[in-house]
Amino acid sequence: MIFPSPETAEISNRKRYLVGVSGGRDSVALLHWLKYDVGCRDIIVCHLNHSLRGRDSGSDARFVRNLAKSYNYQFESEKKDVRKISEQKKSSIEVTARDERLVFFAKVSRKWRCKRVILAHHADDNVETVLMNLFRGSGKLTGIRKESKVISDDVSLELQRPFLSIWRSDIDSYVTEKNIDYREDTSNRSNEFLRNRVRNTLIPSLRKIFQRDITKSVSRAAEVSMRESDMIDQILSSTEFSWINKKQLPLPKLDKLNDALQARAILSWLRKANVPGVGFREVELVRSLIKDESTAKVNLPGGKHARRRNKVIFID
Repeated sequence: MIFPSPETAEISNRKRYLVGVSGGRDSVALLHWLKYDVGCRDIIVCHLNHSLRGRDSGSDARFVRNLAKSYNYQFESEKKDVRKISEQKKSSIEVTARDERLVFFAKVSRKWRCKRVILAHHADDNVETVLMNLFRGSGKLTGIRKESKVISDDVSLELQRPFLSIWRSDIDSYVTEKNIDYREDTSNRSNEFLRNRVRNTLIPSLRKIFQRDITKSVSRAAEVSMRESDMIDQILSSTEFSWINKKQLPLPKLDKLNDALQARAILSWLRKANVPGVGFREVELVRSLIKDESTAKVNLPGGKHARRRNKVIFID
């Protein structure tokens, strides 16, 4: 069983952290590790009740509250009807749940003046994410990052995932060895959600087809993709490409870039313009404005549009 050291995970027992805890095995193991292996003292345990599991959702919240109390940690919770919100926004339950968690973290971040958030994602989660992105056609095969920054409700959050290099089986062993109690989420066995279908059906099928554990191969491919992605980002962060941070993209400069840099420049520009759900398709739509003179406008998510006029591309 290989768990990261505090130094490797870059977690300090002298700092304050917000920690997302659902009550399930992974997040409870994370909290135990922070308490007893890292020695963190200033932890704000954050629990969002998604109202997706009936009475069990309330039981989860009470379990996490009691756990935080037993660890002498502060506790913050909130209840949201994620299914109802997803219907109103016409978004998937999974995407809505993620967005609502970030809004909740932003609220707690303001209250406790802490932007560091620790999450319990592990290597199996990363493999599932890569496969989901692959078959969605998003073009993002880098998976989940160990550290990332996100802005929610005008609050900048620093997300840390110290368990990203360890596997579900490692966490199982840790929980068994330490005799840790946690809440069993029966919805994980349901194939209502895409991630569960990937976990329960797709990955076992791929193992059977290739007659070996494909998760390690997918993980390695994601690592290679992430290194290459980081290299491109480093190139685009130089002063030579400062123009991609402006509201308008100059067509002559875009046209001179090779396909890889051009696509990444557009992706970065769209994200900074807060265009939601940006992926391969949206980037290619904007790229069509560079070469296809018959196209002067393309539709983007969120009711936005990219237009070409006077040798620049802009969003309205």
